[in-house]
Amino acid sequence: MKDNIAIFGADGYIGWPLAIHLGRRYPDKKIILVDNLVTRKLVRSVGSRSLIPIRSMEERIASYERATGQSNLEFVFADLRDPDNVDRIFSKYLPESIVHLAQQRSAPFSMIDQEHAMYTQQNNITTNLNILFSMVRHTPSSHLLKMGSMGEYGTPGVEITEGEVELIRRGRTAKVTFPYSGLSWYHLSKIFDTYNVKLANKLFELTATDIMQGVVYGVRVDEMVDDDLATRFDFDSNWGTLINKYVVQSVAFNKLLIYGKGKQKRGFLSLCDSINCLTLLLENPPSRGEYRIVNQLDEIYDTLQLAKKVQSIGKEFGIEADLEWVKNPRVEKEEHYYEVEHKILPSLGFKREKELDSVLIEIFDAVIRNKDRIDGSKSLIYPMVDWKSGKTNRRPNFRLPKEVLSIQGSDIDKNLLSEEVPIEIFKNLQ
Repeated sequence: MKDNIAIFGADGYIGWPLAIHLGRRYPDKKIILVDNLVTRKLVRSVGSRSLIPIRSMEERIASYERATGQSNLEFVFADLRDPDNVDRIFSKYLPESIVHLAQQRSAPFSMIDQEHAMYTQQNNITTNLNILFSMVRHTPSSHLLKMGSMGEYGTPGVEITEGEVELIRRGRTAKVTFPYSGLSWYHLSKIFDTYNVKLANKLFELTATDIMQGVVYGVRVDEMVDDDLATRFDFDSNWGTLINKYVVQSVAFNKLLIYGKGKQKRGFLSLCDSINCLTLLLENPPSRGEYRIVNQLDEIYDTLQLAKKVQSIGKEFGIEADLEWVKNPRVEKEEHYYEVEHKILPSLGFKREKELDSVLIEIFDAVIRNKDRIDGSKSLIYPMVDWKSGKTNRRPNFRLPKEVLSIQGSDIDKNLLSEEVPIEIFKNLQ
């Protein structure tokens, strides 16, 4: 890679660690961090916050510069639903590599009601399309690394391939995209994104890597040398990921909430290993004009296996957590076959850096240190959203912030935010 790297969604759980990792790895490159900071608002809208306090982007970058002596991170506040905002970013920075993480990322959040489903799909599909068309106009030879989800596949009952699958019908054979079967409005938005990237590849010969990522867990990467460089850590039932939530439940309740039978299987990888995978894929792009699907996961567990792992590590901290079975709010198979082909990353040299047990120790340590921030939010840990509550247009206790219902401006032309969204609002959000 020779030129600028743009990370859309750089304020997020994965976006910020990736930004500082690439910044340290490539001191001579400009890393463009783009975000409208909306995840902070959306998490607040359900009454929650990051368990680990996080700084404003301005404070984070200042801390990065103090820690590294480097000034190669640049933050751009922009709402990517506005195509003019995206176009200005591409025309100014001409990124060689684009990492697209800028989407509403929570399946439960998308299932709250009709309003949240519509916001999720409109936001996610629009931002993805805007990036694709700006690439066509300004950087047609750049490499797009788009974050998808293993949840796009659902649980098909056969091995999930990495890329196309061979279909045989009545003596004829064809290569087709592996069938997708998302089980939330969020996952359907990711499926639409996948097909839109694939079509853009066919029409315009854009180079793209579509990452089907498993569930990520963990609190830190090596570049987080002090608390001011921490990434967010969500723990409520809407925004937290499974292993992270289990540790919080263990510390807060001495309980682990098992949805249904606890036999639902998924692929998992640590935050550290996710960042390593993304870096490998950036450094080893597909051929010019190629569309590549990568299944990004490390190990497969069912939810009960993970609960018992958390139970075991918790005992090292003096925590005795019981298992509590609760009604599964999701519509999914309780027991199913789950095997996934994932050859591309190992072929590029990926090897696990962090073992599950060691990462669990890191998570327990972080959660215990910030336990007081759970107080007043314990009710958020139990399931708040039922997948079948589709009759509701708007749930009054989960209203979307006004700022996300209208497209916000960009600070590309002037170093000011939209007058409707003062920077002070976001500086105070955690």
